Amino acid sequence: MHRHWLKAVLLSALLLALPAAAVAGSAPDSGMMLWRLPGRFVDEHERPHILADFAGQPAIVAMEYSECRFVCTVNWRKLTEIQVEADRRGQKLRFFIISIDPEHDTPALWREYRQMRGMKRDNWHFLTGKRADTDLVAKTLGIRWWLYDGRVMHDFRILRLDARGQVLRAMDAFDISAASFLAD
Repeated sequence: MHRHWLKAVLLSALLLALPAAAVAGSAPDSGMMLWRLPGRFVDEHERPHILADFAGQPAIVAMEYSECRFVCTVNWRKLTEIQVEADRRGQKLRFFIISIDPEHDTPALWREYRQMRGMKRDNWHFLTGKRADTDLVAKTLGIRWWLYDGRVMHDFRILRLDARGQVLRAMDAFDISAASFLAD
């Protein structure tokens, strides 16, 4: 068991060290607008949504899951850095964390996740959909996920979207600053 855990940690470290695009050509579908995708999602307050509900304001999107202790920790740190930089610039952004593990993540788990990280802002949303809808979002955004030793693993990728849901920029490596990510 310890050996499998160590392998998972090492594999995660290796994947985090490489840009996601270099791992497997995970470029987003540049012609697709996220807010136009079909599917139904529920947020951390148990409210139902379709993605089109979120059109009209620029957004930052990432895929995580509530039990993640590897990539999601780095995602979270980068997302909060982006929020601080957006505040500094006066940019109003919505942040969306879409579950990559919809069989497990519930609104209650997302509320706990939010509380554990001290996130009280109302411009952050945590969404869970059905597996098919989740996979379509992941494919559209160029985010790969897989199971390794019974655990969900996924690429590090944060995306900046315009108000229509079009991907403007992808952050695939840790050394990209929040300032350069938000630059026009």
